[in-house]
Amino acid sequence: MSVNPFRRTTSTNHCDATNVRPNPIPASPDPIIKVPVLLNEVSVQIPMHAEIDFPAGQNVLEIKTIKKRTYVTQCRLVNRAPGSGDTLANYRAKLFLSGFVRKNIQYAANPVADAAGEILSTINSLTVEVPFDCVAEITNFRNFPVGPFTDSREEFGYLISQQLPNDRSFAAKDRLEGTDLSQFHQISTEFYNELPFCELIRADIIEFDESLDRVPFPAAGGVGEEEIVGEGTFTRLSEKMVLDLTLKLLQKQQVRVDSLGPAPGGLEG
Repeated sequence: MSVNPFRRTTSTNHCDATNVRPNPIPASPDPIIKVPVLLNEVSVQIPMHAEIDFPAGQNVLEIKTIKKRTYVTQCRLVNRAPGSGDTLANYRAKLFLSGFVRKNIQYAANPVADAAGEILSTINSLTVEVPFDCVAEITNFRNFPVGPFTDSREEFGYLISQQLPNDRSFAAKDRLEGTDLSQFHQISTEFYNELPFCELIRADIIEFDESLDRVPFPAAGGVGEEEIVGEGTFTRLSEKMVLDLTLKLLQKQQVRVDSLGPAPGGLEG
């Protein structure tokens, strides 16, 4: 069975859209919902330095462009449970960040000069991952995180009373009072805390790249010929980057909200 495509046109038919009144559920005037709550929105500045070796046999004339993508592999907020004396201003936590910047480097390689002094080269590309790893202190929270609540384990025992052996110099009326060592009893509590998580907003990068082993590029004729002014090749690149990573710190929490549904009794709110 084949499907014939619609005939392509230079115009599109007009479609009408009408507003539909929402039907909120639940209809309770003050429902409690569980949603991600913003703990804080921060910008973390991460300095980075890397040295990049180009593939063997690739003599780089110049960098044409570098396409960058930032990836975060770990974003973990390590915090203690807020106490009665904490405020949003003085509450502190640590944010562990790990990831990498994927860089696709396009460059002109293996140049050749002709008799007219024109330089011919090929365009190649190299993709590398520049890692980063840092810990930032987070302050001035917008909302407190909930928890973490700690687990607890408590032991208890039952009283026993038993007769003492007569061959141990105990009186006939003496008895052993205490807990039974042959039994073990415990009460334990385990909390399933909501783990705070991150949401990436934007990444800004400023970088400074420079060659490390640049040598002059000779004119046509090879060794001993006059160098072409300003031209040269290199095989190693040093780059310094400053990554500004903006992200939201979130945690799922129970929140009471106002509902748009009808109030009890069928009255409109």
